[in-house]
Amino acid sequence: MMGKIVWVLLLVQAVLAIDGVSVDRLNIWPMPHSVSHGRENLFLSKDFELKTEGTKYNDGSGILKDGFSRLLDMVRVAHVADGNFSKIHTSLLLQGLHVVVLSADDQLQYGIDESYKLSVPASGKPGYAYLEAHTVYGALHGFQTFSQLCLFNFTTRVIEVPMVPWTVIDQPRFSFRGLLIDTSRHYLPLPVIKNVIDSMAYAKLNVLHWHIVDTQSFPLEIPSYPKLWDGAYSVSERYTFADAAEIVRQLCSKTRDQCIG
Repeated sequence: MMGKIVWVLLLVQAVLAIDGVSVDRLNIWPMPHSVSHGRENLFLSKDFELKTEGTKYNDGSGILKDGFSRLLDMVRVAHVADGNFSKIHTSLLLQGLHVVVLSADDQLQYGIDESYKLSVPASGKPGYAYLEAHTVYGALHGFQTFSQLCLFNFTTRVIEVPMVPWTVIDQPRFSFRGLLIDTSRHYLPLPVIKNVIDSMAYAKLNVLHWHIVDTQSFPLEIPSYPKLWDGAYSVSERYTFADAAEIVRQLCSKTRDQCIG
């Protein structure tokens, strides 16, 4: 079931990226608290960059930088280097995203402020899109929203931001927005779990409950009790200690989510 969810999300992204798609149907998911847009187009510069002047968050652990890198990975495709920028006036190019985080604290806890405001200027006003958030976690959600505003034009091979100017003001309706995967009853390969984590970040979920073991099967390696994982469905349907650690690392580096059980 999880694999189907992941493929549906990827299919939606692929459909939105097709040249000629009706941008009137372009939606932000989940629906923001407040959103407005115009009718013009901008284009991402080939050297689209992150700007953090004025922010109070020093990003010592690299949360903001990593989030911006994932944003670029999400919106760019292999052909973007061949983009035809020569016919695009500089007044239509977005040079980057200016992010201002108002709090220096990045301690993740229940009820943390995840709100943000994202502004993309109108055409004829070159410069930067602007993202303001109370915490770095709100900024990460703003990155996801910005990625959903971007479309790749397969004719010009340039990333477009249609329907500018954009103003998005958003905050989660619920503090706890979680997903449960139960591998004790239905084994999921490691790549599938990683795809689920990526999809969670895209949908702005913030808690993963990985139910690994139960009476049905015990697929997790416990070094101090080496025979426990003999209770897995089969030898090929087990998770090593290193596998579990890798999933936790991905949660920390990609979504900064909380992980339960």
